[in-house]
Amino acid sequence: MMVSRQTHLKIATVLWGIVGFGLLMAGLIFLFGNRTMSILPGEPSGIGVTEGISFVIALMLGLIKGQFVIKKVGRKNRARIESLPEPSGFHMTFSAKSWILVLGMILLGRLIRFAGAPAFIVGAIYVAVGVALLIGSTVYLEEKSPKESSH
Repeated sequence: MMVSRQTHLKIATVLWGIVGFGLLMAGLIFLFGNRTMSILPGEPSGIGVTEGISFVIALMLGLIKGQFVIKKVGRKNRARIESLPEPSGFHMTFSAKSWILVLGMILLGRLIRFAGAPAFIVGAIYVAVGVALLIGSTVYLEEKSPKESSH
């Protein structure tokens, strides 16, 4: 199926957003499971210190990675999309190298879980990557600067 550059940008935004949100939610489940965040009189908090600290660290790492690494990757991919012929195949939204990287990350996530990593580690990794992808997905929504438009 052939699509426009604008459609490529929308596909990239949606894919990064959905995957980021899914990883964030999975990470929260690994970290907090069935626990609640409320404290009722006479009941201990449902959240342990390890999970809370893991979440805060993961959130900070995700924000930093999203802002300074993933946005940079997204901008490079956006520039690549903007240089594609009009129209082009929808599979060209991401390069072959990007698809291989995605496959590698999926396999790494499976390997970490298969190796028996504690839930708070798996959860922290998923939260950090999810937040980074959500932040990175915003580059596909940015307006072109006047400098970029003149090319």
